[in-house]
Amino acid sequence: MNINTSYRTATSNTHKEMDSKNQSIIKSTNETMTEADKRMKILDEKYQKINEQNKRFSDPQDHIYNKYRNPYSSYFRSDLTKVEREAAYTMEMSWARNNKGGQYDFNDAIFRNENRYDPTQESVEKKLFNRQKVNEQLQDLFSKNGITIPKNMNFTFTIDPNHFKLVVGGSTDESLTKQIEDLLNTSNNTRELFFHIMKSRNDDSTQFTPDSLAKFHLVNQIKTVTGYNLKDLSIVNGQFVTDKGVNIFDIYKEDLLKNPYTAEHARIAASHYGAQLFDLAKNGFDSIPDLVLSIGYQNGSLHDIGQKENYGVKKTVENKR
Repeated sequence: MNINTSYRTATSNTHKEMDSKNQSIIKSTNETMTEADKRMKILDEKYQKINEQNKRFSDPQDHIYNKYRNPYSSYFRSDLTKVEREAAYTMEMSWARNNKGGQYDFNDAIFRNENRYDPTQESVEKKLFNRQKVNEQLQDLFSKNGITIPKNMNFTFTIDPNHFKLVVGGSTDESLTKQIEDLLNTSNNTRELFFHIMKSRNDDSTQFTPDSLAKFHLVNQIKTVTGYNLKDLSIVNGQFVTDKGVNIFDIYKEDLLKNPYTAEHARIAASHYGAQLFDLAKNGFDSIPDLVLSIGYQNGSLHDIGQKENYGVKKTVENKR
């Protein structure tokens, strides 16, 4: 389903069409090398060399076993702690079997003098990095399209997940509000902003409930595979059907099998989403609230709503101190 739309916005004197070539598209995920990425790279470089050394033995895996699990062997690494030996054993066995990494253990001796790896902190760093990038993309988008937002004006961007329609709240300036809505509701900007909010959520967020989140994933899955939006379909005899009376679940299963990327797991996907689809059709589309998400925007930065942690500008400054 193509959700891109053409649009026009009003200036003080004339109507002009915004140049889509000048748009800076919002991206919910921006590439960055995380601490985990850096450590995996270090481990790969280390164990690629060790793997070549192990190949000189007639039985590389037996040699690895002796190094790390046989204290009577002359090759036994008594200079390592038990945890470090297990980490090295895991890495070397992975390379011996697959001639590449894949199983990583950050308890490796190479990190003995480094701070202990904290995946929770890395998640925070990812969220901060993405927030910074999305803030920059928004500011660039507003600037290139002649939109100036007054200092300290606090907006709320609220997004309907079914059609990724964004509504701006918090301002009595109707002209400015409309310009922002017209601009963001194009070129997948709102969809990407919606997923950015999802990726910025914490466990204590009041915007997310298990049922609403499951409903969103179901609707998004059906739309991605078939192009049909469940919200727009009729329910007949406990089934979502198209305007031609075809059961959407039948279309979904057929389309899964047609796609080489989804065919392998078609049965599992059909079973998982089929059960949810049946329940939603039986109880009605609106029996579960939609996953409507909101985020604040003030002074060039997005600010999280409904959760303790905020990854806006103030949060970024605090983490840099």
